[in-house]
Amino acid sequence: MTVEQARTELFAAHLLASTGFAAQTVALAFRAALAAARGALLELDRVPPAEPAAVVAAFVRHVVAERGLDPDAGRGLRSLLGRAELADSPVPVPPEEGPAAIGDATAVVDAVDAWLTHSDFVSIARSVGMPTRPKPPRRKR
Repeated sequence: MTVEQARTELFAAHLLASTGFAAQTVALAFRAALAAARGALLELDRVPPAEPAAVVAAFVRHVVAERGLDPDAGRGLRSLLGRAELADSPVPVPPEEGPAAIGDATAVVDAVDAWLTHSDFVSIARSVGMPTRPKPPRRKR
């Protein structure tokens, strides 16, 4: 899935939240964030695992820890995983949890989108020979 698809999922989550379906909103918000995480892993040529918990672990390791994505994105995705598991249980989900999950999922999707945009810029710059970081000034001798 791509960030575009993740944004579509977020839109659907907003619709569910506006009609009072808190558990379904949480599940769809997690699905949106998970789609963005899978897209980031694919960008690194890593095949995302099938299990959501394994995707979260791979995302945190390879995208957050190794590639420097904001750690809040990893924490948000982990939090959404836990809330999605609770939403799948018979325990009722409080109505305010839906909008909170949408907020967290939006933050994850936005962070991944920004990271992918920067990654694309870096790849393009490297392919045309542009420096991706300014060179430090040379010392005069």
